[in-house]
Amino acid sequence: MKNLLKWTGIIVGVLLVVIIGAAVALPIFLPLEKIKDIAVAKISEAINRDVTVEKVSFNIFSGIKLEKLSISNRPGFAKRPFVSADSIELHYAFWPIFKRQVIITEFRLVKPEVLIEKSAAGEFNFSDMTGGKPKAKAPSTSLGTSKAKDREAGFSVIMNTFSIRDGKITYADYGTGTSVELKEADLTVSGITLAMVKPIGLKFGATVNYKGKDIPLSLAGKIGVNLKSEVLKLPSLSLGVAGEKANISAAVSRWKTGPQIDFAISSKKLSVDPLLAVFTAGASAPKKEKLPRGELTKTVDKSLASLPYKLGVNGSLDIGNVSVLGFEADRVNLGVKLVNKKLTADIKEIKIYDGKLSGKATVNLAASGLSYNVKDLSLTNFNASPFSNAVVSTFLTKLEDHEDLIDKVYGTLDMSASLSGRGVEVPDIMANLVASGSLSLKNGELKSLKMIAAIADKIKTPGLKQDLNISELSANFSMRNQVVTIKNLKLLDHDLGVNFDGALDLSKLKYVDGNRLSLRASPSATEGLSREYNLFRDDKGWLELTFELKGNLKRPIPMPILEKPVEKAVEKVKLKIDAKKKEVEEAAKKKLEEEKNRLAEEAKKKLEEEAKDKLKDLIKF
Repeated sequence: MKNLLKWTGIIVGVLLVVIIGAAVALPIFLPLEKIKDIAVAKISEAINRDVTVEKVSFNIFSGIKLEKLSISNRPGFAKRPFVSADSIELHYAFWPIFKRQVIITEFRLVKPEVLIEKSAAGEFNFSDMTGGKPKAKAPSTSLGTSKAKDREAGFSVIMNTFSIRDGKITYADYGTGTSVELKEADLTVSGITLAMVKPIGLKFGATVNYKGKDIPLSLAGKIGVNLKSEVLKLPSLSLGVAGEKANISAAVSRWKTGPQIDFAISSKKLSVDPLLAVFTAGASAPKKEKLPRGELTKTVDKSLASLPYKLGVNGSLDIGNVSVLGFEADRVNLGVKLVNKKLTADIKEIKIYDGKLSGKATVNLAASGLSYNVKDLSLTNFNASPFSNAVVSTFLTKLEDHEDLIDKVYGTLDMSASLSGRGVEVPDIMANLVASGSLSLKNGELKSLKMIAAIADKIKTPGLKQDLNISELSANFSMRNQVVTIKNLKLLDHDLGVNFDGALDLSKLKYVDGNRLSLRASPSATEGLSREYNLFRDDKGWLELTFELKGNLKRPIPMPILEKPVEKAVEKVKLKIDAKKKEVEEAAKKKLEEEKNRLAEEAKKKLEEEAKDKLKDLIKF
């Protein structure tokens, strides 16, 4: 036991001597001001910016500290520094000190504030860091910037780890007037010195404010680098958003000729909106007045103009319980591909509105306002109520009192369609949209349709204003130049049947002339209707009327079409005339027969009388 304590004391004593000796000796052969000058010069030379450090200090345990770092911003941008930090900590390898060398193994930024700005012209405040000419090197006699002088000074940089602690990143987009802030940012990149033989470790965490709430973000995984093959591999990244996880694998290649990105993203649950807030700088954007027509298109065009033409993307997404832009989907499974600014999406399955959506889409990112083409679009078993509400709220806001169309349609919706067009603003989308397809609604309900209510008022039949329990609703449709053409619309209710063929002009918000609405109502639904309408009933008492809808879409005016009823009335009168004619003919024929029989009887009696007279004369004779 005594020996153990003895040797322990010796070891501790030696360590203390070593530490004290290092603490005393290091400042002698390692001038701190020279370290500061070397570090400032190297950073400034590398990034083409003015760099200042207030002072430098040394601690044998924590390393070298450069305090109050400031990196100037690009001219033409904010007067604030591009990067400022409380300190830069340079952690070193201990034993090389005794060989008169300091080897920096970790570069740590403590409480940095980074300002990233994007001008209205689409340029970033860091764009000049690699494009500008490097500043002239300081004289080697004063700073010792050459490798030989570095070695003579006993200062070597072999950085194995780069880290950030408690950072803040602000992104401001002056083109859109929006900004976003990441705070409490921690980053660790480790294994840099062996990056050519083994993957680099990456760990990042931060907090973003989204809709007034702090949302934690995290990213961790490995990065493999092959400079010779120009390949960056991310075999397994873990993305965290407010406790939700996504697994990402990706590879970036062809750096010189045009980057190619291949990726796969999978998750059981993911909220995308906080991520969009980061990348689109919208989380903390102040509320603005509605943008003038065309401004959104200009913004999108500017953003996409900076997208490299040779950028290639090939990826897949399989995400469950995803929420994005206010929409929630039970699953999103699709493949995406980008070649020469043409984006294609193979939508294998999107489970949304209790149903399934699939199809194939192509988007031309080089066209102003984007152009698109969608084929084989299929909606199956959609919940019609939330889906129709979303359509009204997005595309039909031009209609007067469009809120009245909310919560009007219920049931299970199936639809197939193909469409093409251009635009990112609703007026442009509607003006350029070309579409065709068919739809059907099963087990549905329609709440007090305006066109049926207008007819009910026209013929004074309140019973037609009831909600419709639909056993079947089907139609074919097409759209071009903001005119929707509907063919073979068929609606069946227990007491009502509706057929419609015609067109609706969405630009003028009115019905196109020549449309026809056929209405068939049961005797119970039209009970109490005046006797004049009996002319329009069939043999079973069902009322049959045909109208042309005039006026605007909100308040249609039904104009009766009387050709068929008149023909029917004429036919009835004709039948009555024919029947009367036959009756008269029969009566005349009967009367003629009776007269004939009477005359015959009279002639017979006359002959008999004459015969009797002759017989009497003969007997007398």
